[in-house]
Parts: sequence; structure tokens; C-alpha cells
Amino acid sequence: MKKMLILLLLILLTGCSQSGDEELLWNHDMIDSIEFNREYTPSNYELNVIYYVLLNTPEINTHRMKGEFENTVYISADDEGTGCREAVYNANGDLVTNSYNKGSYNYYCYNEYPIKHFSADVLPWLIWGNSEDDSTTYDERMYHYILDLDFGIQSYIFSEDFDNDNVINFKELSTAEQMTYRFLHYMIFNTDYLIKLEDSNLVQFRNDSEFYYDYFEQIQNILGLSFVND
Repeated sequence: MKKMLILLLLILLTGCSQSGDEELLWNHDMIDSIEFNREYTPSNYELNVIYYVLLNTPEINTHRMKGEFENTVYISADDEGTGCREAVYNANGDLVTNSYNKGSYNYYCYNEYPIKHFSADVLPWLIWGNSEDDSTTYDERMYHYILDLDFGIQSYIFSEDFDNDNVINFKELSTAEQMTYRFLHYMIFNTDYLIKLEDSNLVQFRNDSEFYYDYFEQIQNILGLSFVND
């Protein structure tokens, strides 16, 4: 417990800016129990898709937990660095201050630094929540994050600006960034899926919503989240 508190303090102080601190998160029991391939090197196409998906994954449902479906999230970039501040308002226009849906500071903006945002901001939140009095469970947080990931995946499927010519040098990335790509590969491109996210299926995904959600449900199932409800 003492080691966990020390690690949490480091994360809060540094925003996981040190790759060593970020790497430790991937060994947390909640993440370590997910059997994704920690040695896999994604193809450049897979890397570009994952980057694009996270670049278009807003944090909407992650601030609508416990039935607060009408919450609205606003973000503003930190002019002094790479981060973003969040403010969440309810249906009455009041600032949301409860521990599980309130806005927080992100050390990296998702729409500018999507991979770093996941490893530095999303992953600690998935493990611990917003604060010590956050009443949500890991399963609830992951479930709502996957609902937001749905926006990113659909953005790719219907994209008009996806660029597969971008070369991402996987070997030069930090370990934490590599692990983010591997983890998202496990969710998005899992080789055990009966329906796969691949070029041959894109047209049917666009024209058949049931076919797409059969694909999407596979993500929930491999994470054991299909039973989670508000």
C-alpha cells in the first residue's frame, strides 16, 4: 500500500512525464491481468489507425457516469504547455463537482497528443479514478471509456482525412507509448475477433450498423465489460 501511495504521488506531481513512472502503471494488477501481447510490434497501418482513433476519442461518457447522461464537457488548452483543463456542467448549467464526473487537468490534450494522453492521463484514471473518494469501479470506468473509444473508431471508419502515409517509428517510442499502442491493438485489432477492423469490412461497417456493433461488442467482451450497466 505504501509503494502504491508513493507511485500515485509521483504521478500527481509529474503527470507521468517520466517514462519510468508510466511503465510501472502497466504492471498494475488491473492492467496486468489483461492478456495483451507486450512484445508485439504493430504494423505502420495499425499504428496510424490507433493514433487516429485516439486523436478522435473525446471524453464524453467518462464524465456521464452514475446516470448523469446530460453532462457536457468543455476543454481548454493550457497555453503554457501540452495539457488541457476540463470543466463539466450538468443539464441545469451547474458545474459538476462530484468526484467521479468532475473535470480534471490532463497533462496531454487528447486531440494533440493522443498516445501520451492515454498513458499519462487515461491509464491512471482507469486504475484509481479521479480521487480517493471516487466511488466508481475499474469496470465502470473502463466501460465508459470504451463508449468514448467508439467515437474514435467510427471516426476512422467514416474518415475522409486518415493518412496512412505517416511513418511512426515504433522502436523510438518510450516504453509507455509502445505499451499504449499494444494495449489498443489488443482492443481494436484483436486477432481472435470474428469480425475484424480491416479494409475489406469498412464499407459494410458504414452501411450496416448492426454489423459494426457486432464488431464493437467484441471489445467489451474481451475486457469483460458487457455486463456493466449504469
